[in-house]
Amino acid sequence: MKRIILFATVLFISTFNLQAQKKKDLLDEIDKLRKELKTTKGELNDAQKKTKATLTQVETMEAQVKDLKETNASLLNNMGSFTELSKKKAQNLEKSLESIQEKDKQLKSINDAITKGDSVKLATLTVLKQALGNDAKIGVQNGVVLITLANTVLFGDDDKSVTVQDNAKSILGKIATALNAKPNLKIIVEGNSNALNFKDKNLNDNWDLSAKQAAAVVRALQNDYKVDPKRMSVLGKSEYGSQSIETSTRIIVDAKFDEFYNMVKENMKNASKS
Repeated sequence: MKRIILFATVLFISTFNLQAQKKKDLLDEIDKLRKELKTTKGELNDAQKKTKATLTQVETMEAQVKDLKETNASLLNNMGSFTELSKKKAQNLEKSLESIQEKDKQLKSINDAITKGDSVKLATLTVLKQALGNDAKIGVQNGVVLITLANTVLFGDDDKSVTVQDNAKSILGKIATALNAKPNLKIIVEGNSNALNFKDKNLNDNWDLSAKQAAAVVRALQNDYKVDPKRMSVLGKSEYGSQSIETSTRIIVDAKFDEFYNMVKENMKNASKS
């Protein structure tokens, strides 16, 4: 009986100790789980904070992406406008360049025509100087060749004479020879007279006298030396045209203005074709 009680007591004590150990182990496990739960909650809290921060960052990035898309669209639109504007400017520049090139051709054609006209004047001046030597004053003034002959050489000492003297015809002959060698040149004979009285002559005044003296020279060139009268004109300037004390008659030699105009027009036409 004692053995049974002892055994029961040992069994009870063993069972009690075993249960106590299990309880302790269970409490330790619970404490461990609590710690793990606490750690997990902390990690979860950190994860939630990181997630929230990430979501905020994502929202910020999405807003930035949206702004970039809008900016890109605006840039593309502006680039299209700029491209169109640049294209129009390029077209305008091209048209301006074509216009400048056309004007340059026109100016070149005019310059060529003027140069050609100047060459004609220079050649005429050279020919006349070679022909006349010191018999007459020859020069270029205002783009024309001038031959100046004293009225005393042409008409003698009588300041109201309208008859060309015989000794002046040799000079007119030399002038006519040079002029006939260049049939395309126009000739104006300009009379300048400064007589003081007209009581003894059938003349009204110096206007009348200068015109008749110029006409006498033209008549001599036409009748004696076969200069084409269609090339010649008479101009009377009276005493108001005289540029010196000694009165004189001037023969003005110039290229025909209509031929010069036609030459320029033709050059401009050829330049525009090329």
